[in-house]
Amino acid sequence: MQTASDLNLSERKVLDIIWRLGPIARTDIGPLTSLSTMSVSRITRELADRGLLSEEVHRSGGRGQPSRPLIIKSDAACSAGVYFSSRGLQVGLIDLSGQLLAHDSVAVEASRPIDVARAAAERISYFCKQEGIPEEKIVGVGFALPGDFIADRKRLNAHAMFPGFRGNDLEAELQAGINKPVYVENDAASAALGERLLGVGQTINHFFFAHIGHGIGGGLVLDGRLYRGARGNAGIIGVQFPNDQPRPSGQDLFAFLQKNGVEASDFEDLEFLRPQTCPPLKTWIARASAQLRERLWITARILDPNAIIIGGRLPFHILQEVVARVDDETFCNEGVDLPRPKVFASSLGPLAGVVGAAVLPLYSRYFISD
Repeated sequence: MQTASDLNLSERKVLDIIWRLGPIARTDIGPLTSLSTMSVSRITRELADRGLLSEEVHRSGGRGQPSRPLIIKSDAACSAGVYFSSRGLQVGLIDLSGQLLAHDSVAVEASRPIDVARAAAERISYFCKQEGIPEEKIVGVGFALPGDFIADRKRLNAHAMFPGFRGNDLEAELQAGINKPVYVENDAASAALGERLLGVGQTINHFFFAHIGHGIGGGLVLDGRLYRGARGNAGIIGVQFPNDQPRPSGQDLFAFLQKNGVEASDFEDLEFLRPQTCPPLKTWIARASAQLRERLWITARILDPNAIIIGGRLPFHILQEVVARVDDETFCNEGVDLPRPKVFASSLGPLAGVVGAAVLPLYSRYFISD
């Protein structure tokens, strides 16, 4: 009997469409996948037999048979994700339809990968008991790592705040602390993936995701797929902002606020700050937005995406302020009528990281992958 990991490319294409656009009729899937009506019918029947799809009955009130659009069978599988902050971890659990079933912040004393994995495993077990989910339903755990990959993706040029993640085989070190398959990605790429499958990027095939976390990074989706590059580092825009100068990053924001008498050392501390009542925050937003605008203009002209999505760890109200300053009628307007990319705030907001991490196992096992 085949398992989910045995899915071929056509089956993955069909599942990907239903995941993002469902409920959807079989007749609408073919044109979106270049598959024949007969092939779509056969594939969807086989996927339903494996317990991955179900039909949702729609009645229009008229005569005849009701329509039966296809949806992902949400309880067929679950996966978990882990995302980092300076105070610990965000751990989340999603089902196969992408619904966030549970999430929480977890304090971790030690910073070794095995300790992080053990803390995550404990919280995932708690979620399963809380939600009544058998642990065998968990197909994997995704880790959105705070840094960029070196050479063979086993090593990480970790952010300075996470020195324990500079080992020689991070995936193996994480795997030693958890009894589920481990999937690793850098935090910006995983957030871009989450946005593609569950956020505003669901219907956008080409976009650049600017990720504001402790640092500043990016993820790239081309033709509907996460583009990782030769070494898994496509999208690094942080190099355009020297570390010894002001830059549009979380760490820079905390340092600026503290210098101006505002106590803030992590993103949770920003939830109740408003630029209207916090002049240092307003000043930082104006400066950081101008920096992002200039570099994203260049990035947009090099990559030619349909859209730029700005997200990461900033609270949604601050993110919206940044996007409003980046996106106006003059952005990417050279006066020669070139198409301008749309600019969006991440619809997942600060949850994009943990959702994106949780998506990693599902993406690898069920949907369009490398």
